[in-house]
Amino acid sequence: MPPELEQLKEDMSKLAERIAKEGFGIELDYSIESIKQADKVLGELHKEYKKTKDDEGYNGIAFEFAAYIVKVIEKNVGPVRWERDHPGMGPDSFPLYMGDEAIFPFGWCTKRLYDGPGDDLWSKFCVFVLKQDPPPEEKKGYLGKLFGK
Repeated sequence: MPPELEQLKEDMSKLAERIAKEGFGIELDYSIESIKQADKVLGELHKEYKKTKDDEGYNGIAFEFAAYIVKVIEKNVGPVRWERDHPGMGPDSFPLYMGDEAIFPFGWCTKRLYDGPGDDLWSKFCVFVLKQDPPPEEKKGYLGKLFGK
């Protein structure tokens, strides 16, 4: 990971923690289960967006929570490589490589903020990071349809 992206990851994940704590009283502890809490925060912000249609700062918030997800994966799953650009997805897509496979936490967070619960983080985290279906009671939205709920 380029040194500037490493520092950005540290700074941005701390901002995600702060938004969760100060804005919603939610503690983010870098555990796998905390992805559900991050999703809850983005869900509340989505509700606000639906009411106001004001998306000022939302790309920054998506990036902060993407950085948080990257740190959770590093801590709990293993080494990863985070880059700025992806050959197929383009500049500033911020792919996260787990081995040869790329996932896109920044895209996940952006979609969660704008599109709502159909794009929940936990389902994507289960499928793309943990390589397992989410438990049946937790299947939501698009991925839930894929897996039969």
